[in-house]
Amino acid sequence: MDRKIRMKPLNFEESLVWYTIIGTYGLYLFGAQPIVIPIVAWILVAYLGKKVWQQSKENTVREITISSTTWLWMISMCIIVVAIIIGNLDFNVDTVRLMKSVFKWTREHALWGLLPLVACLNIRPKLIYRAVCILCAQSLIVIPICYLAYLLRLPTSTLYVSPLAKVGGNSPDLYSVVLYFLDYDSNQVRLALFSPWAPNLALISLIYFFIARQETNKKWRRIGMIGALAMVLVSVSRAAILSFPVILLLTWLLTNFTRPGIYFATGIGSFLLSIFSTQITNFISNLTEQVHGARATSSEARINLIKLSLDKWWNEAPIWGHGYTEPIGPAIVYFLPVGTSGCGTWVNLLYTKGLVGFMAFAVPFLWSLIYLVIQAQRSAIAKTGLSIILVFFFFSFTEELDLLAYLYWPGLLMLGIALRAETQSVSTLLRFKNTLLES
Repeated sequence: MDRKIRMKPLNFEESLVWYTIIGTYGLYLFGAQPIVIPIVAWILVAYLGKKVWQQSKENTVREITISSTTWLWMISMCIIVVAIIIGNLDFNVDTVRLMKSVFKWTREHALWGLLPLVACLNIRPKLIYRAVCILCAQSLIVIPICYLAYLLRLPTSTLYVSPLAKVGGNSPDLYSVVLYFLDYDSNQVRLALFSPWAPNLALISLIYFFIARQETNKKWRRIGMIGALAMVLVSVSRAAILSFPVILLLTWLLTNFTRPGIYFATGIGSFLLSIFSTQITNFISNLTEQVHGARATSSEARINLIKLSLDKWWNEAPIWGHGYTEPIGPAIVYFLPVGTSGCGTWVNLLYTKGLVGFMAFAVPFLWSLIYLVIQAQRSAIAKTGLSIILVFFFFSFTEELDLLAYLYWPGLLMLGIALRAETQSVSTLLRFKNTLLES
């Protein structure tokens, strides 16, 4: 049946999600992603508020219910904006700087609360699966074009920066159109496609792989998975290549750990690890050195940036953070902003939002992970959500997750759909109760 019927949105929320995903490359060419995606999220929240109001006013059966985990994310993101405000005020920044920091929150960290929230709307997971597969198919067309540009020796620098950069703010790279990059250490070709930097594409691609894997149409599923893996390869991301098999293995282990065979296999694995522990340790050590050596400049800058950011956080603003990143760092970190994405998510949280912001993000993250491990034992959607949050976990040490929320937003939406499972039983009971009262 799914092969014959063309997938299409059935309501307002699905239309907004569908056309935004499949129109990703169009938004990228206009440099509109950093602006349009947060607007879409806030529009869906407003629409959700309208639906909840009508539901309450008409005193009907509650078809929209919000899970406790989603509420935890919302409350935690509100705590983060409080940390941002206090952090800025502690360093006596002007009103304009403070307003910019809060505005930045509305389209970055806020999406971690908003998108799981709007997942309570009537958005079918299979619509997201198909839309992501279509986007991956588009990437299979764009990738050869980018490599052709390299073969023709077209310029590696930015083709153009969208005028929307003056409206949206942040780095001009977010609004730039680039065909390909040349790695400054190895001179290797890397693609970023619809993302600003190649490592960002790797993060998005892994999330899309696990979403596309749930597509029921075999043809689209193959296209989506192949397209996602192709995006991982062209990004030439060390983190993605190393973490991908680990995430696959962890997802399998965490969704099958109740089976007796897993205990038997784990016992044998532990025994073999104890025997070959020295060889394995040496192998990992050599592999780590090779990975760092592949881009020595990048690795050195990242390590120094982490050390400097942690030192300034601990000595200057341990509780509430600095509120914002320094625009230009010292020469030892190649003038990269202190506390920025080169530090990873957790160091960035400590530097900009302090211990309060760090805990506000870590608590719902850990809770969601535990919840999805439990639900994934019997739910395919929860299993997808588990894979997605594992991708977030691994990349949280190399990327600034909140800055990229507008890029991987379908992953946050799927995460919200996976988290709303706990409300389904409540809705069923309410409908049953209503039926009994009417009879």
